[in-house]
Amino acid sequence: MREAGMAEYELSDESKMDLVVRVGEVFSPAAPINRRDLFAGRLQQLTKVIDVTNTRGQHAVIFGERGVGKTSLANIVGDVLASRPRKHIVVVKINCSSDDSFATLWKKALRQIVVDEDSGRATVAFRATAVSDRKPASELLPAEPSPNDVRGILESLGESVLIFDEFDRLTQGKPTALFADAIKELSDGSVPATIIIVGVANSIDGLIKEHRSIERALCQVLMPRMTNDELKEIVQKALGQLEMTMEAEAEDLIVLLSQGLPHYTHLLGKAACRAALRGSRRHVSAHDVKSGIGTSLEDTQQSVQNAYQEATVSPRKDTLFKEVLLACALAPVDDLGYFASADVREPLSLIMGKRYDIPGFSQHLDKFSSEVRGNVLEKAGTQRRFRFRFRNPLLQPYVVMRGLADGMLTGDGLALLKKKFLGGRTRPRTRHG
Repeated sequence: MREAGMAEYELSDESKMDLVVRVGEVFSPAAPINRRDLFAGRLQQLTKVIDVTNTRGQHAVIFGERGVGKTSLANIVGDVLASRPRKHIVVVKINCSSDDSFATLWKKALRQIVVDEDSGRATVAFRATAVSDRKPASELLPAEPSPNDVRGILESLGESVLIFDEFDRLTQGKPTALFADAIKELSDGSVPATIIIVGVANSIDGLIKEHRSIERALCQVLMPRMTNDELKEIVQKALGQLEMTMEAEAEDLIVLLSQGLPHYTHLLGKAACRAALRGSRRHVSAHDVKSGIGTSLEDTQQSVQNAYQEATVSPRKDTLFKEVLLACALAPVDDLGYFASADVREPLSLIMGKRYDIPGFSQHLDKFSSEVRGNVLEKAGTQRRFRFRFRNPLLQPYVVMRGLADGMLTGDGLALLKKKFLGGRTRPRTRHG
């Protein structure tokens, strides 16, 4: 890779334009990663899922907060399995929708598989030659298939992996119950098919509740927020593709603001690299990251911006809605993103420059958890033991960036954020792509 000094030479307009376009290709905040050369981290979770596909009768559920990269992992799992040498395996991926039934889900899945009527060999539809003796496996399904019908077809297809993404979009009830029955049928019959379900924790709980006996057949793979090293790997892989470099301080700032969510690593990385390119530089500085915060705020999903406005807007200037929401965004969380009221006390006190106890902001937490303030927080637990988390995790880093942009997050509050995510480290070194 280039040393920092080598990256400082003047870029031609043509080279600059080419890099500007390529930056948008390697940093992709709006779409899941589907290229192995850009996929970063998650080795433990990837290994678990691949191991499940090698164990007959086992199936997997990938769950975690929204925005932690579950779909990207599912894409890479499918890519890894489909490219295994000397092993015929059919891999299909299905996106669930709110109007899906058990029948439509399986028709979607089996429509992607074609069967050679002479050999019985199954192939992914887009890889198959369009000849008359091949037909979609979905044609073997009756109009209203049962779990046993699904089992019979999958049993005849040979080894297959079916990935059902956005499972939480299914309406709880009959589709979920039938799906649980299908998993039990496949597991009990040791059918050479693996089901991989991708969703949030609540959808997984609902699935298991429908059929407690399937719990032993499900490997539950939690996708926590990404570690600092995993987020840095995203940045470094992208820089390697672009032949650009970045200061360690700039990289740390991107990690700091991402708060474990790869979406913001991509968003900030893209904005920072383009800021450097505007100055005809291949070397990204901390100043480039800071100047990219405004662009990143503008490029954040409109639904996130609207949620922030609904939660914090007030005709009165003496309200603390912005400050308390920022304190919530700085509070330490568990693996599923939950924090307690007590966790808000220290960050709010640092933001305000004076001591705040729970009664001073508990009503704000209640309002954030109600329609009054747009339900931006969801509340779980019982009285005096309530825990909260951002209903949309993507709102949390946005709140922090707004705090920086609006001058609310300075001094001790900023130091707390650094301590929480970086251990208070600052390192004036250069990271090489």
